Amino acid sequence: MCSYPAALIQVAAVRAAERMLTCAIMRSTWLVLAGLFTVAWSCVAGAAAGHLKVLTYNIAGLPDGFMTAHPSANMPRIGSLLAHYDLALIQEDFAYGELLRQSVKLPFQSPAFARAGRLHFGDGLSQFAAQPFSALQREPWRVCHGVVDSYFDCLTPKGFSSSRQRLAEGVEIDVFNVHFDAGSGREDERAREAQLEQLVEAIAQRSAGRAVLLAGDTNLRSQRDLLARFERATGLSDACEALHCPDARRIDRVFFRSTPTLTIRPRKWSIDRGFVDAQGRPLSDHLAVAVELDWHSDEPNVR
Repeated sequence: MCSYPAALIQVAAVRAAERMLTCAIMRSTWLVLAGLFTVAWSCVAGAAAGHLKVLTYNIAGLPDGFMTAHPSANMPRIGSLLAHYDLALIQEDFAYGELLRQSVKLPFQSPAFARAGRLHFGDGLSQFAAQPFSALQREPWRVCHGVVDSYFDCLTPKGFSSSRQRLAEGVEIDVFNVHFDAGSGREDERAREAQLEQLVEAIAQRSAGRAVLLAGDTNLRSQRDLLARFERATGLSDACEALHCPDARRIDRVFFRSTPTLTIRPRKWSIDRGFVDAQGRPLSDHLAVAVELDWHSDEPNVR
C-alpha cells in the first residue's frame, strides 16, 4: 500500500477546492446572465404588442347658434370624456378650443387654434393622445365647394392633418385626421373626389411603407365606389367593414393599414353613447365612433 506525503495531500485538497469554487462561480454567473436575459426579453416582448382605443368625433364646434344651439356648453363634457381613449381625433374644433382643453385629461394635445384676427376658424382638426405624437402637419383641400350655401365648406380651410403617433418605445404609426366636404350635390361630390385624390397623394408621399391609421368625418355615405377606389389606392381597410359593423353607411370612419413588421387588427367597433348632456341629449350633431385595435410589432424598435 502506497502512502503520500501530507504536503501532497494538502495541495490536492486545495486544488480540488479551487475547482469547486470556480464551478460555483461559473454557475452563478450563468444564472445571473440567464435572469438578465429573461428580464430584457420580457421588456422587449411587452413593448412589441398592445391595444389602442381610438375615437373619431365631429364635435360641432362652430360658434353658438351658427349650426347648433349651444356647442360652448358641451365642450367641458366632451373634453372630460376623451380620457377613456388612447387616441382621440376631433373634427370641427373651431371656436372653443381653449374651453375644450380645460377638461381634457390626455397628456399629449395639439394646441388650440389661435384666430388672431383671421376671418376663419382654422381646419378644426385636433389630436389628443396618451402617448406622444409629432407636431401636426396640416394641409387644406385644394378644391372645395360652398361659400354661402352647401354647408359653407369653403368658409374655413378644411382638409387633413398628419402626425407620427407613438404606440410604444420604438413603435410608431402614421395618423391622418380628415374632414371632407359635406353636401349631396354634384359639385359636392366632385369636391370630395378631388379631396380623396389629394389624400392618396399625401399618403403615398408621407407614409410609403408605413402603418397608417386614418379617421374622421368623410361625408361619404353613398359614394361606395369612390371609397373602394381609395382603399385600393392606399391599402387602407375600413374598420367598420372589417368587423361587419351594423352601420356601414355612417360617414364617421376609421381606416387602418398594416406593414410586414407592424400588424394592426380591429377588435371592436361601436358608437360611444356616453357623449350626452345631463338630459341625455347628444353633445353634437354627430355620434362618437369608437374603434379598438390590437397591434403587434414583429421587430422591436421598428420605425
